[in-house]
Amino acid sequence: MLSGKALDDGAHCDAAVAWLCRAQDATPDRGVSHSYLIGKGWMPSYPETTGYIIPTFINCSRLLGEQDLMRRALEMAEWELGLQLANGAIPGLVSGEPVVFDTGQVLFGWLGAYAETGDRRFMDAAARAGDWLVSGLDGSGTWSSFGNPGTDSIHTYNVRVAWALVALARASGEHRYADAAGRFVAWALGQEEGNGWFRRNCLNDNDRPLLHTIAYTSQGLLECGLLLGDARCIDAARRTSAELKERVGADGRMPGRFDSSWNPAAAWCCLTGMAQTAIVWQRLDRLDGTDQYAGAVEKVVSFLKGTQDLDASEDGVRGGIKGSFPVNGGYGTYRLPNWAAKFFIDALLLREFPTADFPLY
Repeated sequence: MLSGKALDDGAHCDAAVAWLCRAQDATPDRGVSHSYLIGKGWMPSYPETTGYIIPTFINCSRLLGEQDLMRRALEMAEWELGLQLANGAIPGLVSGEPVVFDTGQVLFGWLGAYAETGDRRFMDAAARAGDWLVSGLDGSGTWSSFGNPGTDSIHTYNVRVAWALVALARASGEHRYADAAGRFVAWALGQEEGNGWFRRNCLNDNDRPLLHTIAYTSQGLLECGLLLGDARCIDAARRTSAELKERVGADGRMPGRFDSSWNPAAAWCCLTGMAQTAIVWQRLDRLDGTDQYAGAVEKVVSFLKGTQDLDASEDGVRGGIKGSFPVNGGYGTYRLPNWAAKFFIDALLLREFPTADFPLY
């Protein structure tokens, strides 16, 4: 059941930020716990998502005036430096083997830390990560090795890695990173069915991709398109976004999976993907100077607020965002993932600061 509480955005944002702080403090290092597993406790720190929590904490520090969050963000970035492999990659949580997606997400964190401090160690680490990513592109322009453990290697949602490479090109002045990203983007665009739905776009079921990975792809394409000046990417993100807008329920819920005709393929909600989608919708409204997605954003954010337990006595539950609604659904079952809280915060920051200019990695 929903909690029934829907306070102002600031109260919900503060609660999610506090949850992420507890997730960081729950581990023996300065990374952020992968998730809180109900009945089991906090999981070990997760390099991939800690990477893109760094810019979220930097944004929160600047926008909300919370200097402690800047300290925490830089501690995360330092922790990631110690994990980087000799080849420049970031290892997976369990396997210890290099992972393309994880490396791209940590790259975002180092770029944020470098922009904030000017510390060359962060840029040097980002460049080594970028060099490894560029070296791994195959003749078709994609990464056919070092995929997420337990999945095949070729993923359309790696366009979020391409976005990290374009951001690195901007920060470093090295255009080869953007050139490599452009090769992957061209491949990714070729995976679209023509209706905003993409092939090879899931962790575990490419015929019925998760809203989470659908949103990874739409956000990655939108941001690549804006940075590269490629209207094809922006238009593709628009097609995905328009289809998803039509699939918001009256109470704001969205199915957790969709087939290639955009038919719902799961009865449960993927809360992470809902928050991500609300981010993309807001970015498009900003870009186009419209409010065509405002109603959908309001419904989805209100639903997400209703799933956030603000009063739980359990530290791992209070203020977090669950993987699924209901909590026994098929994504992050009985878990509160750190990235669900991260994207929820990002969506709320866009609402609270509609004219502010800040990076949303």
